[in-house]
Amino acid sequence: MIRPILILSLICFFVTGILAFVNNLTYPVIESAAAERAANARKEIIPHADRFELLKINGLPLNVTQVYRAEYDKGFIFMVTTFGYGGEIKMICGIDPNGNVIKSAVLAHNETQGLGTPIFELPHAGQYWGKDKNGIETIDAISGATITSNAYKNGIRYALAAFEIVKSHPEGAR
Repeated sequence: MIRPILILSLICFFVTGILAFVNNLTYPVIESAAAERAANARKEIIPHADRFELLKINGLPLNVTQVYRAEYDKGFIFMVTTFGYGGEIKMICGIDPNGNVIKSAVLAHNETQGLGTPIFELPHAGQYWGKDKNGIETIDAISGATITSNAYKNGIRYALAAFEIVKSHPEGAR
């Protein structure tokens, strides 16, 4: 009775060790690729900025995970997480120094293909670009995908709310 338990325990221990070893080998590569994708996404949102500085500002909305300032006062990048019909939606939103949305994009989602995903594409997503916090309220949800539409709009709202905090913060107002 003890022998099978011991053998199974050794097999589990061995497999766990191999998985930990493989994870240690691949983790830096995965992290590097993720950092490169994030840098490319920031550059796509504010293409006329070459560098972005990560800001550490307390008191931002909980859904805003990171804030970057583009060099030469060209705007801010907000990394936002919101929740739609299929779960978590990770977004990136650029806002110019005047409080207008430069551009926004979805980085990851689990929404229904063909039904919820058109919200993340042009022309619907483009309706937010150039609008301020009052202007985005005029944009209607897509029929049949109201939850996803509202989640996308909420992501933009979170970014705009964070912008108001950042611009009044000494680190953001530099």
